[in-house]
Amino acid sequence: MGLLRAEDLTVGAEAALGRYTVTADEIVEFGRQWDPQTFHVDPVAAADSYFGEVIASGLHTLGVLQRLAVLGVYQHWDVIAGRRIRSIELTAPVTGGMTLAGTLTVESVEPRGPERALVTVRGRLRDAADERPVLEAVFEMYLRRAG
Repeated sequence: MGLLRAEDLTVGAEAALGRYTVTADEIVEFGRQWDPQTFHVDPVAAADSYFGEVIASGLHTLGVLQRLAVLGVYQHWDVIAGRRIRSIELTAPVTGGMTLAGTLTVESVEPRGPERALVTVRGRLRDAADERPVLEAVFEMYLRRAG
């Protein structure tokens, strides 16, 4: 079976993306490389911060959603390229040891010529332990059409 084309997608369909456990070491490593704010990289300073401990960068959390989306869904779709991240909402901090569970919902499929369609999806991450949402993002991408 080949990759799914735009016409194969169903608006409203939701896919479970699996789970990913974020480690404290990973949070600090990512923070040092990409977002070196003290509450991402320094446990002592983070203890006196608003959250009281090191938390993951929002960029790191978004990266977890992307990884889960690729492994769970996008690798099965005939994706041409991403177009835009329409929105990102960070609703709760991610801490070391937290397991995140993801879902992806197809919101629209709009033909854009004979070869491609613009697909809009909503991705969500939640804390698997208590179902608390931690991130929601809306993405647009181009998928090949069956033609």
